Amino acid sequence: MNDQKQLWSLAQEAMRAFEPFYREVMRKAIEDSGVPDDWFGLSLVRGSEPVPFAVERYHALSPYTARERQVETLGKLAQLGLLERVGEEAYRLTEPGREMVQTIFCTAHHALGAAEPLPAGEMAELNRLLRRLVEATLEAPEPEEKWAIAYSRWTDPGEDAPPSALTDQYLTDLIRFRDDAHLAAWKPYGVSGNAWEALTFVWRGEAGTAEDLVEKLPYRSRTVEDYREALHDLVARAWIVEESGTYSLTEAGTQVREDAEEATNRLFFAPWACLDRSETARLRELLTRMRDELYGAAGDDMDAT
Repeated sequence: MNDQKQLWSLAQEAMRAFEPFYREVMRKAIEDSGVPDDWFGLSLVRGSEPVPFAVERYHALSPYTARERQVETLGKLAQLGLLERVGEEAYRLTEPGREMVQTIFCTAHHALGAAEPLPAGEMAELNRLLRRLVEATLEAPEPEEKWAIAYSRWTDPGEDAPPSALTDQYLTDLIRFRDDAHLAAWKPYGVSGNAWEALTFVWRGEAGTAEDLVEKLPYRSRTVEDYREALHDLVARAWIVEESGTYSLTEAGTQVREDAEEATNRLFFAPWACLDRSETARLRELLTRMRDELYGAAGDDMDAT
């Protein structure tokens, strides 16, 4: 599994190397559209089609964020005429909403056409390998729920799109599936999303108090009291201990968090068995060269400005 982890780290680096090619034009498309900063709900609603997108599904996808914030986000998009309510707390796109979210992603796909890190034949080979990984992931029996990757698939630009746009899509799909795998790994413990995220931040050594968590995670719209309750829950489970106002992991808490990480990796990497050793080696080679070429091209652009 260590080889797979290293390959996945390489894939994430390669994906980040695409960002300079589309980040600014996508930012401008979002700004020009007039949507709020938390516009991504439009993409989730689009990915849910033809089924209306419910707040409960939103919270199941991201249990770390306050549910009230998610209600507010979708409500704001509805007020702008980009969504329409269906029933109590579910939404579907209006035509302006559909046009807007598709324009944002089409703009990014078009911008990625400027990235040509490998010869056409090798880009096609790379995309065939990545597509097989995505297909194997979608067909995998575990986890049973794969909502994050399912909602990611609608942005697939199609085989006629620029090769770099396809590569970025497949890598994004795999990132979303890792979200699915991690949710499935920790859900059996029966803790809330903010408690699990608090445990993770203590585990990483990135937070030791409720105040630290609020500072590190402002986008979750959680209060200090929310995180205090979460930390108290973790103390009651003997996963963390408080000393002089600061929380740290117990041996039991460390084991729980490491077990969940192991389960995440097991679920995430199981579909990778669809590639044999030679194909995996070829994927590593192509991703390495692509990453290096993209970083070099981005550096050249910066030097020219």
